Amino acid sequence: MAWWETLFDDRYLRLWGPLASPEATEQQVEGIIAYLRLEPGASILDLACGYGRIAIPLAQRGFRVTGLDLSETLLGQARANGAQAGVRVEWHQGDMREVPWVEAFDAVVNIFSSFGYFADEEENLRVLEGVARALKPGGRFLIDVINRDWRVRQPLQRYWFEAGDLLVLSDPWLDPVEGRAGETWRWLEGGQWQSLEFDVRIYTATELKALIEAAGLRWVTAYGGWAGEDFGPQSRRLIALAEKPK
Repeated sequence: MAWWETLFDDRYLRLWGPLASPEATEQQVEGIIAYLRLEPGASILDLACGYGRIAIPLAQRGFRVTGLDLSETLLGQARANGAQAGVRVEWHQGDMREVPWVEAFDAVVNIFSSFGYFADEEENLRVLEGVARALKPGGRFLIDVINRDWRVRQPLQRYWFEAGDLLVLSDPWLDPVEGRAGETWRWLEGGQWQSLEFDVRIYTATELKALIEAAGLRWVTAYGGWAGEDFGPQSRRLIALAEKPK
């Protein structure tokens, strides 16, 4: 099985959950609202919504939010989190390559490097074609991925980090020919070493722009952060804004 079919389980909740601070989430949500320029009541699809980290705060701000994710584990946590927050989000289980809606949303968001999973680039294009179908004419798409120009300048060396009460060793790697970057994580839990692996296609702005346009969307601009930062080679994130032609 591919890594993305098995990664997003209870391990993901234990490891990734503590890494996303409330402050970082707040900044991302405010940035999404500012970049999309939507009024409360607008409909938003959170593509690869996970446990609702972005979808729920958007719903709290008055947007009509739908979340799509492959992982039933993460969706179960999303439903519980949404109920606890007292908001309504439409949660759907499904493959991001098979978005079922047609001209249903004012905006689609894909956040936190939740793109480029597939080794076949045609499959990644299918994701964007589904986004284009799901958007209403004039609807906007916001995607947040690693900036390849930044990533290739970073040293490939092991490092330790804390995830809640776990100490994790990360072993990163980069394939400059295929344009993929990944990591292997190892940690000691219950007296035994555990591990997981993941990798994604990383894009330059030029490559991502070409793929977005091939899907039938119009490239609008790119940002280097969530507070309106200009995008450049030094930007860690590539946050691209596109629009469906009217």
